[in-house]
Amino acid sequence: MWPGITYEACAWERDPDELVLVPKSRRRKILPTYEAAVPAGIASLPVEIPSPLAQRLAEVEVSLARFDTAQEARGYSLPALLLRSESSSSSQIERLTSSVCNVALAELSGKVPANALLIAGNVAAMREALGQSGEIDIDSICAIHDVLMKGTREAKGLRDEQVWIGGSPYSSHGATFVPPHANRVRPCLEDLVAFGMREDIPPIAKAAVFHAQFETIHPFTDGNGRTGRTLLHRMLARDEVLLHAMLPVSAGLLHDVDRYMDALEAYHAGAIEPIIECLADALELAAVIGSRIASDVKEVLDNWAAANTDRAGSASHRLPALLVEQPVVDVAYVASHLGITDRAARNLVEVSCERGILAKMGNAKRGAFYQASDLIVVLEEASSLEGIRRIAAR
Repeated sequence: MWPGITYEACAWERDPDELVLVPKSRRRKILPTYEAAVPAGIASLPVEIPSPLAQRLAEVEVSLARFDTAQEARGYSLPALLLRSESSSSSQIERLTSSVCNVALAELSGKVPANALLIAGNVAAMREALGQSGEIDIDSICAIHDVLMKGTREAKGLRDEQVWIGGSPYSSHGATFVPPHANRVRPCLEDLVAFGMREDIPPIAKAAVFHAQFETIHPFTDGNGRTGRTLLHRMLARDEVLLHAMLPVSAGLLHDVDRYMDALEAYHAGAIEPIIECLADALELAAVIGSRIASDVKEVLDNWAAANTDRAGSASHRLPALLVEQPVVDVAYVASHLGITDRAARNLVEVSCERGILAKMGNAKRGAFYQASDLIVVLEEASSLEGIRRIAAR
């Protein structure tokens, strides 16, 4: 039996001057102590998985290996495209939404809505995670979180204050869940890191438990959910479930957010099967979504190639792969990444607009930016809840 979390009484400390601003009705509910979670140490706990579930996990691993192998031979970076779908879906779970176009633009310009900047941070955090190698440790986890929260006012590093979920903004009293006291965060993470190094647990099950334990610890003041879902990819890569590709796992979780949240709550009570089953189902759906994106992108690139009559070796033949990675560009970006002059890049952008590959974006205040509309459409479909459900129903 997996141990559920226990609780400890902690002193509630708040600056008296701050309480002056709290309404009296709220002040009455603030008590001298509060109950904070105490996660069990899991570094060496036996992980018992029923045979039917173990068999299912093995089958999911095989299907993921097939998807991974299929992506290796592509002449463009599908992972770069899929991480955009992943980042958008992960952010939607936190009720952060923005258009794919604005998120891509946010990587080139700050003149976009705030949510687009936050989701662009998720894209950057995914890149950081996919670029890491070796074992997962506290420093690498913090590095992912630092990239995610860059440009915000959130403090870097592990939290040194109490946080809580739900309830009021004034105190943890009445909250839905109160994570561990700040003094427990580092020891809990050290235990989690040790768990992540184990080799005696099926990789998908280990990633699911690692994720649920991380969310229970809640080591940062903000961004825990998005960091935790990014770590799912890091775990799958660490255990070589995916070597060449990545999957929009959060799109699979977004398909049934209530089930995902219920599974995390069940973990608190000592049940690990719900979160393992939830992740297995999410990965299966993610593979379907990833395959659909790959198929749609191939169709787009084939159409672009058919419209390109330039000589072999021309920069125009390298532009599509660049747009897969960055579907919104300006002339300077094209020149820099294709290694051509600004004049040549300007001519290439103009010709690409004539061929329907690029379209100039309408907001003149943002400068001259161009979007690969066909790719944007593919991503919007795979990143929206409605689109995910349409793909799942096919």
